[in-house]
Amino acid sequence: MKLILFRHGLAVEREAFFLKNPDDSQRPLVPKGRARTRMMGQILQKRLAKVDMVVTSPYLRSLETAKILGQILKPTSFHESVELIPSGPPQAFAAWLKSKAGAATTIVAVGHEPQLSLFATWSLSGYLESFIELKKSGAICLAVENFEEYGPKSAELKWHLQPQFFEG
Repeated sequence: MKLILFRHGLAVEREAFFLKNPDDSQRPLVPKGRARTRMMGQILQKRLAKVDMVVTSPYLRSLETAKILGQILKPTSFHESVELIPSGPPQAFAAWLKSKAGAATTIVAVGHEPQLSLFATWSLSGYLESFIELKKSGAICLAVENFEEYGPKSAELKWHLQPQFFEG
């Protein structure tokens, strides 16, 4: 089974946005963020035979990223999960996976830093201090036995892709 952790695309700068709206959860993607997300979605499409589920943080920039990926990857289902907000602990998303993954074999989770890199580190090593950096529109593929028993040290790193690797 595969869990793809995908960081949202490039969004409007926090400081500039804050002058108009203090709610960070409402920052949208910028055109470059949408373009990079499309490019990375096409790369994922070549690597993944089928995507059962896309799950995303409810923050606007993640929702927009997930919708772009959904158009390309054509998942069977689409979900929002508050467990993927930037401050979410890894155990919370692991519990979500245990209860919601069902028969899914490939899940794409769209979220934020530091939550995604911390979740990956915890999944690989059990540590709660991240040793992975995930760039915007970057993806990490974790292989797991099953989602019902997801926990610390339950994953194996398969690949780590950054958009900068693919830009000319």
